[in-house]
Amino acid sequence: MVVYLDLLILDNFCADAALLYCAIKTVKGTVKFWRIVLSASLGTVLGVGYTIACLYYAFPTAIDFIIKYSVAAMLPLTAAKFKQKKTYIICSLAFLGYMFAFAGILTAFFGGVRSEQGAELVYTVYGIPSGVLVGASIFFAFFGIRIVKKLSEHGKVLRCTLECVLYKGENSVRVRGFADTGNRLRDKRGREVAIAERGAVLALITDFRARTPYERIEVRTVNGTSEMIAFQIDRMEIYLGKNKHTIEDVTVAVSPCPLAGEYGIILPPSYAKEEDFRERR
Repeated sequence: MVVYLDLLILDNFCADAALLYCAIKTVKGTVKFWRIVLSASLGTVLGVGYTIACLYYAFPTAIDFIIKYSVAAMLPLTAAKFKQKKTYIICSLAFLGYMFAFAGILTAFFGGVRSEQGAELVYTVYGIPSGVLVGASIFFAFFGIRIVKKLSEHGKVLRCTLECVLYKGENSVRVRGFADTGNRLRDKRGREVAIAERGAVLALITDFRARTPYERIEVRTVNGTSEMIAFQIDRMEIYLGKNKHTIEDVTVAVSPCPLAGEYGIILPPSYAKEEDFRERR
């Protein structure tokens, strides 16, 4: 087997750098590219050295497994600073997960069958053009982290009731709110809509329809299509412990029937994301 050392170094470096970037972003760490370059360089030296050693020595399967994955698990140590051991462990697991995913993608596209001594599925790293592997690393880092971010957003919504205070002019009302990922209502401006019980809205808007502008919002359910009347209020304050998240110019629709559960308003999912409260700690 012929090994092109320059291509092997470039491929290892780009792959390690891309996967480390994804792992650090996954744990919401601060990306410092000089650290990623340092860690990827270290991984490249160890990886290339081990590959060359394997050309001359046959390591036992158990030793081969331990060397490969222990080195991979330690690479994030030099790629970022971790305040907690838990964060480092999660980052290492993420790095290994991305490594398996990336290898799986390459295997799917470049795996082949050779039959020198029977049919055997092989993954020929050296058979992949260097430019393709480098481009694949960049593509994986760019799109992979965006996909993970989109998926993680579903878990960032606080799945509990929250104390809310609604303001309209000099009036205010305190209600319990519930963040519902199924609330996808939008007003004419394209902004998300909270759904409140009639009593809460009456406490804010005493003249109700007389002089207060309102709009009708179409609601589609499995039972058909209906309408809700919606008003604009000045702001809404949402509390999580001692932390507060304030949202200005909120559209509130009036529920035609009492809301189930111990809450008086259904919040859009974007109103109750954890990061909105963490920023104020």
